[in-house]
Amino acid sequence: MSAYFLSGSHFKIKSLKKIWGITLFYSISIYLLLVIFHVIPINPKDALKSFLPVLTGNYWYVSAYIGMYILVPYMNIVIEHLEKKEYQKFLLLLFIMFSLLPYLKNITVVTNNNSVINLVYIYFVGGYLRKYSSDFTKENQKYYILIFLGSLILMLSSIVVLDLIRPKSWFAFLTTSSPLEAIAGVSLFLISKNTSISYNEIINKIAASTFAVYLIHCQAIFLPILWDKIVHAQQWQTIPYMPVYELLVACIIYCTATLIDFTRLYILHLW
Repeated sequence: MSAYFLSGSHFKIKSLKKIWGITLFYSISIYLLLVIFHVIPINPKDALKSFLPVLTGNYWYVSAYIGMYILVPYMNIVIEHLEKKEYQKFLLLLFIMFSLLPYLKNITVVTNNNSVINLVYIYFVGGYLRKYSSDFTKENQKYYILIFLGSLILMLSSIVVLDLIRPKSWFAFLTTSSPLEAIAGVSLFLISKNTSISYNEIINKIAASTFAVYLIHCQAIFLPILWDKIVHAQQWQTIPYMPVYELLVACIIYCTATLIDFTRLYILHLW
C-alpha cells in the first residue's frame, strides 16, 4: 500500500515526472506499433488518448494516482492534526460512504470508484496504519491472517451465492467498492508489513517493472485487442479448466511484459 509510505514523505516533482514519463513512453510506443503493423488504422481519437494518456484517462489508475499525489501535502496536514479518535471516526465515515453505501439502491454518494476520490480514501487508511503503527504489531499476525482468509472465503462464497440468486451480479463483492475487498486488502498489507523478508536483487528488479506490466497490458487501445484477438478470452469462459488457462495467460503476460521493460531499461542504460 503506497499510501502507507507516502503519508510519511514529502511531495517530489521528480517522482511525478517519472510516473508521467514511463506512462507516456508505453502509451505512445504501443499505439505507434499498432499503427505501424496495421493492427489499427490511424484515428485522431485514439492518437489523442495515446499521446495524452494521463489527461484523457487512457490509464484510469495513473490519472487517479497523479491526482491523488498532487493532494499528498494537504492530506498529510490532515493526517498530522487528526487525533486518534477523530481519525477513527473519519475512517468509519469514509468506509460507510465508499464501501457500504454503493450497495444500497438509489444511493449515489459515490458514482465511480475508479477515481482519485477512491485513492484518497485508501490514502487516509494507509496514513492511519503508519501514524499508529505501534497498534499493528507482529504479535497480532494470526488475527490478520484469519481476517484475510475470512474475507477471501466470503468473497468466493458471494460468487456462488449471487450466481444462483442474481447471475448478472455475481461480481458484486469483487469491485473496488467492496467492503470485503477493503478489509482483505488492509489485513494482507498488515501481514506483509509484519513479515521479515531478506533482500533479493532479482526479486527487487522484477518488482520494479510491475508498474510497466500494468502500462503494457492495460493500454486502452491495446487491451481489447489483447483479450479478444490474442487471448480469445470469451471462447475459453465455459471450458472446465478455465482457471488453469487464466493463470497460464496471466503468467505469460506478466513475464513477457517484464522482459519488455527489462529491455527498455537496458537500452536506456537505467540499470
